[in-house]
Amino acid sequence: MSEKPSDARIRIALAQFCIAQAIEVDELLAALGIEMGNVDDGALAHLAGVLDGMNVASSRIRQHGVDNWARDI
Repeated sequence: MSEKPSDARIRIALAQFCIAQAIEVDELLAALGIEMGNVDDGALAHLAGVLDGMNVASSRIRQHGVDNWARDI
């Protein structure tokens, strides 16, 4: 049985997928049926942090490539 990837690895893979498919984060959430107006405040704050991290990662992947995106952070 293979080891489960870390949450950070899963987020990075998701960001890479979104970049490869030209999917914006808000489009992904809509496709998953997530209504931002219906999420409780604590969950929304956590989701905002995760999305912010994904946006930073995806932006850096676009700029520096998948192998070099995390350098000098």
